[in-house]
Amino acid sequence: MRKIILVGHGDGCIGMKKSAEMILGKQDHLVAIALKESESLNDYLKKVQTSVDEYKKEGYDELLLLADIKGGTPGNVATLLGKQHEYIHVIAGYHLAMILTACINNQISGHDLLEESNQMIQKII
Repeated sequence: MRKIILVGHGDGCIGMKKSAEMILGKQDHLVAIALKESESLNDYLKKVQTSVDEYKKEGYDELLLLADIKGGTPGNVATLLGKQHEYIHVIAGYHLAMILTACINNQISGHDLLEESNQMIQKII
């Protein structure tokens, strides 16, 4: 089983989760952990690590951490945890179509999710 964790600055990741659930319905395997303006990197790391530990105890054997941007605090926390645990996969630069794809196809690999998501970004006009 895989848990998808959205990490990001402020309420953006919470809004993405709500948007995904508006389209797909309730997603028990999708969570959002927002970085608050008042939190330090260490505070946020502890918060995300606590959630990761809880999900591992619940029986999730894979965690997909999707970060809003590479190089920000949420992305750095996700990267640090991904380097510490082989069952954690990290992708930075999520968008709604990527989240929907990950929710619909809970078996898609991180590599394939990235490939498919990149194809969804297109200039229309």
